[in-house]
Amino acid sequence: MGSEPAAPPERAFAYWNGWHAVGCSVLFFGLLGSIGVSLFPAGYEKVQSGQLPTGVALMVMGVFGVPTLLMSFWSLWTGVRDTLSPPRVRVTTTSLLLPTGARGEPPQDEHGEPISHEPPHPAAIPLAAIRSVRRAGPAHNLVLEVLHDASAVPLRLQQHMMRKSDFDDLEAVLRAAIPGAFAAP
Repeated sequence: MGSEPAAPPERAFAYWNGWHAVGCSVLFFGLLGSIGVSLFPAGYEKVQSGQLPTGVALMVMGVFGVPTLLMSFWSLWTGVRDTLSPPRVRVTTTSLLLPTGARGEPPQDEHGEPISHEPPHPAAIPLAAIRSVRRAGPAHNLVLEVLHDASAVPLRLQQHMMRKSDFDDLEAVLRAAIPGAFAAP
């Protein structure tokens, strides 16, 4: 009686930028927004003293600072949300499940306009459809390139969107689930 190798259990790996990217966006938008908003009172003061063009210009810059300040709060909110419940790349016994952020950008025409609003990769890629998997890129920006039958372009799972240990574990789980995809071309 031959026994088949046991299928690997379902695994999930967080796939998001992390707090370093969230902190940078909060700092950037917060700084721009607070500078812009602080110009509003100075502009109002200039208008009251009769320097109308300068005052109006400062007030307009202050009004444009409000949306960037709101973007800072939105960035903070998304960081907290993704910390509590990050998007996950999942490997099941039959497929590779992708969060929206890992599915890629919609294809574009020669003018940069989207051809469709659908990302190039489906939410679930059957393991049987995966032709090859390889690690590519420089050491500081590694990607797992997954060639599969569900899309003409390779899926690129980027290491900087995951913890290094999760990136390595994802490769190991895929290697165990579909060892033929890692064979040298």
